[in-house]
Amino acid sequence: MDFRDKLRSLQGETVEIVTGMQVDTGVLVQVSDSTATLLSTGSSGYGGGQTIVYPLDRITYVRVV
Repeated sequence: MDFRDKLRSLQGETVEIVTGMQVDTGVLVQVSDSTATLLSTGSSGYGGGQTIVYPLDRITYVRVV
């Protein structure tokens, strides 16, 4: 199982995605051949989160929370 397949097995889970520049937490909603899409959690009291698309080669690690 490669990194992309492992990420696909986590779709629908709440995860933390870390890149060299940022750390975001949310629901992993889609994994394509080259990107992962996260629906980030919104700040309390400020409505919903935002959709963030990460190139797979920029992801340092992913942690299930």
